[in-house]
Amino acid sequence: MNPSFSFSVPTIVRFGNGVSNDIAEALPAGAKRVALLRGASGIAAGPVREALKQAGLSVEDIICAKEPSVASINAVVASLESGSIDAVVACGGGAVLDSGKAVAFCLSHGLLLTDDFAEVPQHLLDMIASVPCIAVPTTAGTGAEVTANAVLEILSKQAKVSLRGRALFPAIALVDPSLLRTAPPNTVLSSGLDAIVQTIESYTSCAATPFSDALTRPNISLGLAALKAVLSGGDDGVWNDMAWVSLTSGIALANSGLGAAHGAASVLGGRYGAPHGALCGRLLVPVLRQNLAVAEQGTEIHIRLTECASAIAAAFAPALGGDAMAGLEAWQEAQGLPRLAAFGVVASDIEILAAQSASASSSRKNGVPLTPSDYAEILNAAL
Repeated sequence: MNPSFSFSVPTIVRFGNGVSNDIAEALPAGAKRVALLRGASGIAAGPVREALKQAGLSVEDIICAKEPSVASINAVVASLESGSIDAVVACGGGAVLDSGKAVAFCLSHGLLLTDDFAEVPQHLLDMIASVPCIAVPTTAGTGAEVTANAVLEILSKQAKVSLRGRALFPAIALVDPSLLRTAPPNTVLSSGLDAIVQTIESYTSCAATPFSDALTRPNISLGLAALKAVLSGGDDGVWNDMAWVSLTSGIALANSGLGAAHGAASVLGGRYGAPHGALCGRLLVPVLRQNLAVAEQGTEIHIRLTECASAIAAAFAPALGGDAMAGLEAWQEAQGLPRLAAFGVVASDIEILAAQSASASSSRKNGVPLTPSDYAEILNAAL
């Protein structure tokens, strides 16, 4: 744990069932024209779109059907050049929220992105965007409504890279648990696992602080129980818990970083186009096992990792003879969570993927230093 720290939560958060109905009130005074970015189905975004129209706003309806890329962001920005946009409303899962944040940033400065994010002037990334992004999550997963980055695919590099800076923080997040119920079960599974992985990795990060611990430690058990319950037809209470764990995981990771599962997922997602949450969920157990195998017993990180394993065993009882994570692993299989092979990963890919995973930005804050050989163990276990 880092004994010296600072923290930042610049996004205004409104949490609770029905808060998305107040979308018009979240916009800047005098706003007339907004861009509404939403997922392909638009089911959860429908009431938000109607509320904007009822408020007399001109709404540019933009569908974000895929994971965001430099090309997709530039295409949206170019389509909005005629006339001024007063705000960007991003209503959807993590991909939609990341798209909204990047579009708002580009519109604020009248620029298009290149494949080299180093070309984006740092002083612009440090500024508060003049075109605000209002984030309305419809899945409980990434916590992107409170993070300072947008993960974009760069096709020329076969990688997913974060455009990062204070300018990427949404101005306001409306976290409405009632919107989460529209997501299909596989999305609930993968996004929920992402939130849990973020919570665990932030807690076991080498950059964890008392602030991030306050958000993560109690929410590991809460998130595991909530995910299990929502996939069994849970009530309002467990959906609220799932939304809360997702939100707090985003605040935590923005202040303490992540770890090996997210490092490897960024590499795999860029190369195979695989969904981020499903990758993180599939990598969770192998990463925890490898971290426990490498961590020196009695150290703080070993204690934290053991706490996480115990929380998993309490929520998903392992079968006789299995380790603490065996119950979660069996549950994931029963829920149909894909293995890496389903996304096109083959054994001959592992060596290069392991080397790339070891050098990924998220991997640098993994609580235990892992070598490429360790990552090869992880990837083979998830294959």
